[in-house]
Amino acid sequence: MKRFVIALIILALIITAGVLESVHVERTFGELDKRIAALEDAIKSPTDDALDEVKALSAWWEKRRAELELFTWSPDLRAFSVALAETEGSLECGDDKNALSKCQSLLTMSRNLKMLLDFSPSDII
Repeated sequence: MKRFVIALIILALIITAGVLESVHVERTFGELDKRIAALEDAIKSPTDDALDEVKALSAWWEKRRAELELFTWSPDLRAFSVALAETEGSLECGDDKNALSKCQSLLTMSRNLKMLLDFSPSDII
């Protein structure tokens, strides 16, 4: 009976950790999508400083990437950092059209990373 109770406690801990991880991934990528949309709006607006926006996004992402890599690892997480740096480089060169296309790539990469890291029923099968 003692082993059964211990097994139930361990199972509860595993399920709780999985749910918390899923919530963290959902929140992180929801915020990321909002920040990318804000960057896209800043690029389109001549009065906003999109370069400051992308630098803030890069700093935010690097903190979140480090957190995500604590419980999961994917080379795509680091590739996202590279894509952000490419967007920043485009803005530094004054190539707003390329930066806008990079924003679309960032949005697609964000959605793909979320699907990769988040739990789905297809992961069981």
